Amino acid sequence: MTLAQLVKREVKAFIKNPGFIIGLVLIISVYGLLGNITGRAVESATKEVIESNIGLVLEERTRLVEELVKLLNTTMEGKVRVYESLDKAVSDAGIGVVIPTGFTENATSPNKLIILRGSVKVTVFSLTGAQARAGLLTAISSTVERLLPLAVSATYNVSLQPQKTVFVSGSILFYNKQVSQEEFLSVTVFTSLIPLLVSIILGINTTYASQLVAVEKVEKAFEMLLAQPVRRRDIVLAKILGASIASILFGAVYMIGLFVMFLGGISSAASAEQAPPIIMGTTFLGPEMLGVIGLAVVLGLIFSGAIGVMIGSLVSDERIAGGLAAPVMFVFMGVGFVAMYLGLPPNPVSAVLAGLTIATLPYMYVVSLMSGEISLIVYSIIISVGTCALLIYVASAIFNRDIIVLGLRIPWTRKTKEKT
Repeated sequence: MTLAQLVKREVKAFIKNPGFIIGLVLIISVYGLLGNITGRAVESATKEVIESNIGLVLEERTRLVEELVKLLNTTMEGKVRVYESLDKAVSDAGIGVVIPTGFTENATSPNKLIILRGSVKVTVFSLTGAQARAGLLTAISSTVERLLPLAVSATYNVSLQPQKTVFVSGSILFYNKQVSQEEFLSVTVFTSLIPLLVSIILGINTTYASQLVAVEKVEKAFEMLLAQPVRRRDIVLAKILGASIASILFGAVYMIGLFVMFLGGISSAASAEQAPPIIMGTTFLGPEMLGVIGLAVVLGLIFSGAIGVMIGSLVSDERIAGGLAAPVMFVFMGVGFVAMYLGLPPNPVSAVLAGLTIATLPYMYVVSLMSGEISLIVYSIIISVGTCALLIYVASAIFNRDIIVLGLRIPWTRKTKEKT
């Protein structure tokens, strides 16, 4: 048999595999949906930024400041509003910037810095929304920097002055909690990445668990195992724990690799005399956060392991098991991408979704903590525990049926063989 014939034989084998076809359909469908959702999220965040009003707080009202406000309002198409306090400006407009006392003196003195205070309101804890909203402060400082020479020239009737750098000391208002812009972005990045990393581990665990069951079925080892005086539920738990140990080892090596890469990045930044990013310097990422991450991993391994065991129980061989387990892994990763780009608002619906997906529990914990709705993370954990218990029960029920030995037979494959 030639090499071309061998390759043709192998290609026909996986094309006729229903698990492979189902996997392709699921991957295309899930990621097409995620792409659509993510695109709409980015579009919505961008539109919200463009349509936002800007609240100005004037601590001094000189001719220069009045001229600058007039230019800002013209440049931003009438979206500038003047408020009495920063809190009122942020609450109403969503973005507030303070023109501080001494602004005119600093703007007209060659050796003095111009520092503004600003704050933005963020309602959804997502990477896309946070970056878009926080980027507004930078955009406003750039606009002030560009318009200031024109304001000085018009106010004092002098030639156009060179630009001066304008800094904005920004903060984020998230459910009545004020945090620095740097801290909020660091927490957002870290918290958004956690569900994705956990989802990868859970997807791999599903593959391991399905393969453990399917391989034993092909090797005819199940008949001997099921003949032993062992409860079927114990077999299910053993399969889940075995796959979980392998996934934990993989996850540990994966995390170590990321940690080494992160340390390398910090070393490079330090050698270039740059300040490393602040990631762990926040009260939201303390021991409690690590505990929630650990709980999410444990519950997620039970959850994904039970799904893998059910897949391995229903299929007839390991190739179909692999074909069905692979898209499940991508679905788990898709959940991580949703948390990263879309975010989950602090409400009961989000609590239910976090409980059902499990990987987003750490994300839900931070959202609940910052919004003051601690009961939401409690609901999510209760739902997660209940979901894991239900899946173990279903997997045990499947193990008590003949399908565990024979596998799920698909009628159309039989008809195809008969015709040939």
